[in-house]
Amino acid sequence: MTTLTHSYRVWIKAPPEAVFAYVSDLARHPEWSGASLSIKPLSPGPVAVGKEYDSQGDGAGQKDRPNRVRVTELQPPSRFAFTASDPGFGEVPHTFTFTPQDGGTLLDRTVVLNLPPLTALAFQVFIRPLIGKPLMDKSLARLKARLEAAAS
Repeated sequence: MTTLTHSYRVWIKAPPEAVFAYVSDLARHPEWSGASLSIKPLSPGPVAVGKEYDSQGDGAGQKDRPNRVRVTELQPPSRFAFTASDPGFGEVPHTFTFTPQDGGTLLDRTVVLNLPPLTALAFQVFIRPLIGKPLMDKSLARLKARLEAAAS
């Protein structure tokens, strides 16, 4: 297997507590996703480590792609992580870190994929540059716009 780690960054003019609260609420991810997305909790109650969600959305060139999402880390207001069980990519960890910076928050998102070598090559050459990165850039721009509008 080949491990691919991709990191994305955006500065948001909002306090880390507000950014963390919004990002850690997985049911709100469709509000800022760069593609069609639906996330529903499998049990009632607030977000907590171990809580699971069913997710369905457009990604990696596929419509209505199902995922099971499980919260793996919750350290307000500095770190939030979940793992998506993706039918094509296996277990995909997503980690968000929230760092106070210049009166706002520097948000870093890291996504890790473990893929067979040929699939990893195809992902690096075609899927990420043509689909993955543009969708992530769009998502982070929408997240930034929503949070900055709310903070105004």
